[in-house]
Amino acid sequence: MKMSAWKNLLFFTGLLLLATAVFVSCSDDDDDDDIPPILVEDGLYIKGSVTPFDELTFEGMLSPGINEVGQEPRSGMYEMYITIQAGSAGFNIVEVSGATQTVYGPAGIENIDTGGEDEQPNVILQRGTLGTSGVFTVPSDGLYHIIVDKPTNTIVIVPVPYWAIIGGVTAAGWSDTQMPMVGSFNHESLKFEIKDLVLRGGDFKFRYGGGWKVNVAMNAEEVKANTNFGGEVQGSLPNLTTTLVPGGGNYIFSGDYEGVYDVSIEWSLEDGFSSSLVKTGDVEPLPFPDDLYMIGDGVGTWDWEETNLKMVPVHSKPHLFWKIVWMNAEGEFKFAPERAWAGDFGRAGDPDNGIYNIGGSNLPVPGTAGYYMVVVNLEDEKIAVVDPKVYLIGDALGSGDTANPDGLFTVDNENQVIKLTKALSAGDLRMYAWFDAVDGWFTDWWQSEFIVIDEELLFRGKGDDQERVNLSAGEYTIELNFRDYTGSID
Repeated sequence: MKMSAWKNLLFFTGLLLLATAVFVSCSDDDDDDDIPPILVEDGLYIKGSVTPFDELTFEGMLSPGINEVGQEPRSGMYEMYITIQAGSAGFNIVEVSGATQTVYGPAGIENIDTGGEDEQPNVILQRGTLGTSGVFTVPSDGLYHIIVDKPTNTIVIVPVPYWAIIGGVTAAGWSDTQMPMVGSFNHESLKFEIKDLVLRGGDFKFRYGGGWKVNVAMNAEEVKANTNFGGEVQGSLPNLTTTLVPGGGNYIFSGDYEGVYDVSIEWSLEDGFSSSLVKTGDVEPLPFPDDLYMIGDGVGTWDWEETNLKMVPVHSKPHLFWKIVWMNAEGEFKFAPERAWAGDFGRAGDPDNGIYNIGGSNLPVPGTAGYYMVVVNLEDEKIAVVDPKVYLIGDALGSGDTANPDGLFTVDNENQVIKLTKALSAGDLRMYAWFDAVDGWFTDWWQSEFIVIDEELLFRGKGDDQERVNLSAGEYTIELNFRDYTGSID
């Protein structure tokens, strides 16, 4: 919270005005000597012996607030992180408007145990209204997040029990890996840290108390404050840092950064918040996962209990997975090796002909509802989202050629099936999904084979040769539903 050049200018201008006022009062013998001069700019300030600021000072000024609902600045909303001691002396919020100072205390305030509901920090916070008498107090020494919303006359005082790193980069996934405060409490600086933490490629954020936001006012217009930081990873190994944007986007942590780290969030009276990720050791690369799942409102929901979209492994290629999936017209999706928020990943940057680099951001759906084929190549760290291709091969088609156009199915998005109507020869029915947008990913048709048995789609995956379906010669219509994994051969 360094004093800006603008604040310096205002400060010295104020001193000049004060000197002028003193000279005029002496010569005019005014009786207004008991009115204190205003040497700070208009705004809201914190003041009190239990805070770092016994008097009004620029460093004690609350910053304009961001409403988490829409992530837009809100007129009349202010917030600050500040150290506060317990004690009856308490503190006040002071509003400066020109030559007028209004000192606020609690008109009414209550302790609220959030229980972590509504994605709030799991803490006991104080929420109340602004009055013009008394002082605000806190139950224990610590770092506090203070939010004042003038339009609703509301104040919220939230303790910060710990900071946490959360995301696919940690073994805990999207559950808190806590960074407790280290050292003793003081008004100059506080540090929250965890040492020897293994970080993998993926995305992450920082948040405090296990929450993403805190409810400020729930009247005609919802008002919430961010309790998390996002942004960008900066610096170079072994010393990385991050921007700290309230409610910012996920940090993208490259696989090249993988290693053992000391991670910290530090608050200081002079500079506010800073972060540090110092690499202290290397780790062995993870083996390719046995399974891979899709999740997101573009393909279902973001709830693992509701969405079960397991991808199909490509036989003999442990780094490759594929799936033909129905995508909505809007939404996003990503991947994880289990149905949980751990090790999840998405894209980095924009696609090149439907091919993304693996990263931490969600993938957007193409924009038109329908079937798409998704292929994940963990070795090349690529993701493909392309039009699906399904083929017949073998005796029934009368050809053993891979990707024979005579055996290509039609995608019927209107009826949500992929189908083929064709005169077939007597023999085994063999079908497979195919991907040829990038050479070398798919090499043998049987590695992505599947079959219809008793109207159920069964995928070979990493398994042995499947049971065969033998057809007699004739005209057939084959319909495949990749939404409910059913099929018919008529």
